[in-house]
Amino acid sequence: MATKDKELQTAVDAVLDALPPVWDRIRSNLRAAATNRFGITLDQFHTLRHIRKGYGSASELAEKRQVSKAAISQSVDTLARKGLVTRRQEGGDRRCVILELTPYAREVLDANYEDNRAWVAERMASLTVAQLGELGRAMATLKGVFAPEAGRERP
Repeated sequence: MATKDKELQTAVDAVLDALPPVWDRIRSNLRAAATNRFGITLDQFHTLRHIRKGYGSASELAEKRQVSKAAISQSVDTLARKGLVTRRQEGGDRRCVILELTPYAREVLDANYEDNRAWVAERMASLTVAQLGELGRAMATLKGVFAPEAGRERP
């Protein structure tokens, strides 16, 4: 096997070995903060996050989250009751409803992201400057390799 092929297999194994447990821990931290501090489920948190990214209708959210429109409607109903989402009719069509975050929802998301960033920073604080630089470059490389093609999918 050629040197590049060996390095490629080693790199693939390293990515597949490292990323799932890292992401599981990050998700677990997000879930705990969303549930304990803000009284929302992880699913509701992701719905809020996607609305913030510009997915403003139930149809768009259902497609992006790969769930049924009924499931999204139920999630949005709960978020609206909690004062996190509002619905606005677009034009004169009652079927065209735009979802928007309330100022409180923006605060919830901002606080959750800041808490999670602080938690990740705490976990990484023991790394050396060289290791931090190496990690940053590796993540940028991975992001570039796995980034969706322009125009196909929103980030």
